[in-house]
Amino acid sequence: MPHSAARYRVAVLRVLELRDFVLAENVRLEVSEGLNVLTGETGAGKSLLVDALGLLTGVRAEAGLIRHGAKRALVQADFDHRSASRSLVQEGRNVARIDGEIVTVAELSELVGTDVAVFAQHAQQALLSASAQRAALDRMLDPGGQQTLAQWRSVWKERSRLEQAIAELKAATESRRQREALLAHHLEEIDAAELTVDEELDLSARALRLRHADQILKSVAASHAALDGDEGAVDRLAAAHRALREAKELDPRFAALSEDLAATLRSTQAIAAELDSSLDPSAEEEGNLNQIEARIAQLQRLFAKYGDGTRGVLAYRDEIAGELSALRDSAEGVAALERELATCEAELQKMAPVLRDARRAAARQLESGVGPILARLAMPSAVLTVNVRDARFGAHGADSVEFTFVANEGERPAPLAQAASGGELSRVMLALWLITGSDRSTLVFDEVDAGVGGQAAAAVGALLAELAERHQVLVVTHLAQVAAHAHHHVHVGKATRDGRTITSVRSLAGEERERELARMLAGHDGDTAMAAARDLLERAGRHADFPSPN
Repeated sequence: MPHSAARYRVAVLRVLELRDFVLAENVRLEVSEGLNVLTGETGAGKSLLVDALGLLTGVRAEAGLIRHGAKRALVQADFDHRSASRSLVQEGRNVARIDGEIVTVAELSELVGTDVAVFAQHAQQALLSASAQRAALDRMLDPGGQQTLAQWRSVWKERSRLEQAIAELKAATESRRQREALLAHHLEEIDAAELTVDEELDLSARALRLRHADQILKSVAASHAALDGDEGAVDRLAAAHRALREAKELDPRFAALSEDLAATLRSTQAIAAELDSSLDPSAEEEGNLNQIEARIAQLQRLFAKYGDGTRGVLAYRDEIAGELSALRDSAEGVAALERELATCEAELQKMAPVLRDARRAAARQLESGVGPILARLAMPSAVLTVNVRDARFGAHGADSVEFTFVANEGERPAPLAQAASGGELSRVMLALWLITGSDRSTLVFDEVDAGVGGQAAAAVGALLAELAERHQVLVVTHLAQVAAHAHHHVHVGKATRDGRTITSVRSLAGEERERELARMLAGHDGDTAMAAARDLLERAGRHADFPSPN
């Protein structure tokens, strides 16, 4: 079954495991909330950990990531309530999984990318896209702007629904017209027949009588003659009744029988009278046999086309009358939907300049906020400009948003991705996220401290720690000034085993952490370097004993 980010929410990263991934034969990295730093000697594999997370967010798997001699590599991340993994194989298809269930790489990317932003050499383009820049700016909108944006999205969603409904109705117009004409013909033919319920039963009986009228008349005449002819049943019953009545006068025992015989006589007389009336041709009101048989034939044709009997045909008539009404309503519905669509368009036209003004105000606020942070990050001449221009209507407004960047005075502004180096881009993203916040819970940086040192390095560390108050942050760093601000410090090392280089990770705390900072500062852990390391920790507000992540 397909997965989606709406179904899952990965939240905070807890553990990252690598198996046979380049130098990482079997690595388990535990991560804490707050600021996590990865330090170690060059070539140990620090950036591999970042690259591994990038694979889970959808970065393309390049050749050579599988450790030499292995058939497959595994990258697996455990989050608060979910796990996500990606297996790379030498032969065959790579496999992505969510909680052990196979998914597509796109589904894995949708899940992990919802909460993890990786800003590194191979994993930054999505964060520099026009949609990502617009989303960053929109987090700066004031309450009125946020309300306008929410209203825009709601109206746009309704507009899209109406467009789809209109398109579907118009696409079905020809078939609808054909169906409407067919049903109208059926309805006209049925109504013209003026059917009554069970009419065919009465017509069949009438036709049967007319077809055998002579035989019926002979039988009725014979019956009448036997009852009311000379010496017929009526005369005989009358004589019998007179004789029994005389006996009753002499013997009361025959009174009851006399009454019964009188009743029989009356009944027989009534039957004879009715038979007599049936012998009169003027009493036949059945109609012409040809007309009746023509009507029966007409009904049979209707039954063959529309239903079994008059009840079936009339039921079909009611059914198609309802469908025909709906078809005619749908034709009128297109016009109604188009009127609704026009209303949506008018609302969007009205909101577009309001939302644009709100975005431009947010852009000026963002530019003024980013500038001082860039200066602290050793880019005093850097200028970030947020351009908000008119554009075609879309799901998020009628604006295009583009960040342009100038690293040094005198240069021409260019799109952010083209104007900054890898380290500069990382620091710009750090500055942006500090101002706008991020919709991801875990932010990962590589090269954020490239090309900086001294006071600027300390500023990078302090700003990363500030960002880590709102997000989980992972940073690969070569600078002790940055590492000193960490809540969790991980050393990434390498060793040789059986002639092969392997990567290992180890959490540092206490004196071990101080020694690592000292080596990063001076290349050794002598007394002076150790004192400098402790001074860094004190300045950063970090004590030496750091808890390991749970």
